[in-house]
Amino acid sequence: MIEKATVITINNDIVSLACGDSAGCGECAAHGICGGAQDRKFDAWNASKIDLNTGDRVEVLLPTGKTIGSAFMVMIFPLLLFFLFFYAATLVIENPSEGVQVLFGLIGIAVGFGLNFLLNRNPKKKSMPEIIRKLD
Repeated sequence: MIEKATVITINNDIVSLACGDSAGCGECAAHGICGGAQDRKFDAWNASKIDLNTGDRVEVLLPTGKTIGSAFMVMIFPLLLFFLFFYAATLVIENPSEGVQVLFGLIGIAVGFGLNFLLNRNPKKKSMPEIIRKLD
């Protein structure tokens, strides 16, 4: 997916961008409920060393596979851990109450978010969106 964004700050080859409405938002069934239609800020990698200044408009490549993988890790993985930990409560405690099982499930969600945080606290440049060109 290719997004259009505006350069906010430049730090060597890492560029902070602001992105508003995208073409994909108009095609999505959620119609902006996810917050995708609002301005969002993110960092991108200027791998081609394009000469940029603050306020420039650029096109950014967001590879579909990485986007789907990120969505899975943020939304689905913690939910799967909820069910896994919910079931694990029956293995750890004989005849646990539903409240205990739910507590174990919530711990699973926390573990899922914690793992996401640990895996993504130092993102590698190759996993970042890449600036592909400067718009006129």
